Amino acid sequence: MLQDLTLEKEELERALQKREERLKRITSAYQEARRALKEAELRQRGSSEISSDETPEAPGVERLSSRAVKRLLRRLDNIESAEEDILSEYRKPGESLENAPETGLPRSLKTLASERGMSLLSLPDVFTLIIVPPLPFGSESMTRGRRFELSPIQEIMETPVLLVSAHAGESMIMVTLGADHIESFEVVRTPVKEKHSKGGWSQRRFERLREEDIRRHGEHLRERVEKAAERYAPLVKYVALSGEPELIRHLHQCFSLPALRARLGRHDERNPERTLEELYTYTLLRM
Repeated sequence: MLQDLTLEKEELERALQKREERLKRITSAYQEARRALKEAELRQRGSSEISSDETPEAPGVERLSSRAVKRLLRRLDNIESAEEDILSEYRKPGESLENAPETGLPRSLKTLASERGMSLLSLPDVFTLIIVPPLPFGSESMTRGRRFELSPIQEIMETPVLLVSAHAGESMIMVTLGADHIESFEVVRTPVKEKHSKGGWSQRRFERLREEDIRRHGEHLRERVEKAAERYAPLVKYVALSGEPELIRHLHQCFSLPALRARLGRHDERNPERTLEELYTYTLLRM
């Protein structure tokens, strides 16, 4: 009887061990699947937010909407250090990063930082954040204290912009009052022939006609942009240009405001809020 009980106990222990091992394998597979799903979601979200002339972000680099940045700022604002060693640093565009402590930054982030400036927020021995804004920081500063200095990031989200999304046949002009409000937008349309796939003389003639259509669209767009720039010049701080280079070249003499290239996806007139969100998207690297 005792022997039978001993054998039964050993069989139960083996069964329990196998069950635990199987549970571990299932848990590990589930966690791996969750990680893979999260990475796929991030890649998909990133690919939907970048335009065709951009490269995907490097590993560890995130794109944050203005809503996500607001949540981040609220959390950062709740952090306090009795040692007064919290670092908040802001740099203007154009500064070389080659000799800076952040020389390990991905190339894509260095390129963005040279165009728009960057912020370095650090709580020593805990975390460091590199943030590249969608619009340039207006001044440079570096402070250490009990709390983060976050007002320059907040000011970016409240900066009015005149955005031109220039595409052959259909362009959009948008005036924003910041990341939360579209003051106005209009769509500019003119007929432009589709691209020709055949070869020979017919294709060359067709391309010349198409180029003429694009030129006319550019001139019409320029007239509308000049009127918008004149009307909103006292309000907006920047002009953001997105779209096709041959059309953007028509626009550079339309305004005296600072102009910058905004690499956005093609606009959708039925959903201008998506373009607004894309315009005020930040780039973040956690270190």
